Amino acid sequence: MRSVLAMVSAIGVMVAVSGVLPVEQMLTGVSIAAPKKQAKVLAVGDDAPKLQISTWIKGQPVNSIEKGKVYVVEFWATWCGPCRDSIPHLTKTQKDNKDVIVIGVASYERKPKSGADDRKTKLEKFVKDQGDKMNYRVAFETDDKMGSAWMDAAKRDGIPTAFIVGADGKIAYIGSPHGGSFDAALKSAVEASKKGG
Repeated sequence: MRSVLAMVSAIGVMVAVSGVLPVEQMLTGVSIAAPKKQAKVLAVGDDAPKLQISTWIKGQPVNSIEKGKVYVVEFWATWCGPCRDSIPHLTKTQKDNKDVIVIGVASYERKPKSGADDRKTKLEKFVKDQGDKMNYRVAFETDDKMGSAWMDAAKRDGIPTAFIVGADGKIAYIGSPHGGSFDAALKSAVEASKKGG
């Protein structure tokens, strides 16, 4: 019941802050700052932006998107209830698809209003406390390079948001990491990778 109330509350905040969001985002995500204006909108079928991650919290670092591999790049934050709710599904996704590289990018951790910036320390503790329940790569971003190149470019202003990158290096999906659309897009990307494309 608490998660339903939190979702209803989050939906109210998203509508109030953002005006109108895609229905999928209203039902599954939390609004973040409005995306910055970009000349071209990143969309399904476009080349994936570069990975620009400086800090890895868990798992083997990934320096770039390599053709021939399928990636899930999910943007999330520890304070976001729907993001935390997606952790078991992403862990299962990684477990069931050993050749898929799942990366959770914590781009939206909130800075304290005063005092030292303890976001990385809090994130490390959160990930450690999750243990095997969060069994995929986790990265931390403080400079907004990834958020700008991926989220802002795709005009996404809610988290969690997942991008599936196919073996051809192109975006195969942009949306919630919850549910059937994500699963179907991932299955399609994995099948295409096995066929060499």
